[in-house]
Amino acid sequence: MVFISQINSFLAGPCLYITLTLCIAGLVRKAAIIIEGRKQGLKFPVFQTNGADEPSLTFTGRNPVFAVVSILFHIAVIAAPVTARGHGILLDLSWGFLPPGFNPFFTSSFTGIAMLTGFLLLSRRVFVKHVRALSSWQDYLLMLIVLVPFVTGMMANGMIGNYESVMFLHYVGAHLILVTLGWTRLGHFVFFTAAFFVTAYPRSRRSE
Repeated sequence: MVFISQINSFLAGPCLYITLTLCIAGLVRKAAIIIEGRKQGLKFPVFQTNGADEPSLTFTGRNPVFAVVSILFHIAVIAAPVTARGHGILLDLSWGFLPPGFNPFFTSSFTGIAMLTGFLLLSRRVFVKHVRALSSWQDYLLMLIVLVPFVTGMMANGMIGNYESVMFLHYVGAHLILVTLGWTRLGHFVFFTAAFFVTAYPRSRRSE
């Protein structure tokens, strides 16, 4: 257990510099690709064109219920770690920066929403035929990577299982999310909102 505790200390501190460097490098690369693509006339993202010059972006898609589930999932995945008091303490200890504090109720709620909606979206990929046909093993792996920190975070908060082992999985999962955020399609968590407004805003009005 002493060995796991030492690894956890490394993952919670020094390793974060490496992870954030890889994450930022990946995000800068993605941003450069998007900017270059925009210059060449490509549109990000394209969900449906409906025969129009500009893509028509919509949250409803083919299933409005799962569209809402997806929105809640994306909000919760971002909000849970931001509101976590333990994360703020780690930032204060490592970098001397203490973010605003939030009631633990918000973190627990967002974590529960992330787990529930994530499970529903994962089940949809498994059981809905047309979604399963478009899914690859990477899609399932990325979803599991996203869910691991939330499941283990809830377990640690409830003191379920061996704490050091659970926190090891929590740290590893968090680092994997940050790295894959910059180098895989998970980058849409960062770029989707900006891309939505840039692409959906009518060209005629942008040129005014």
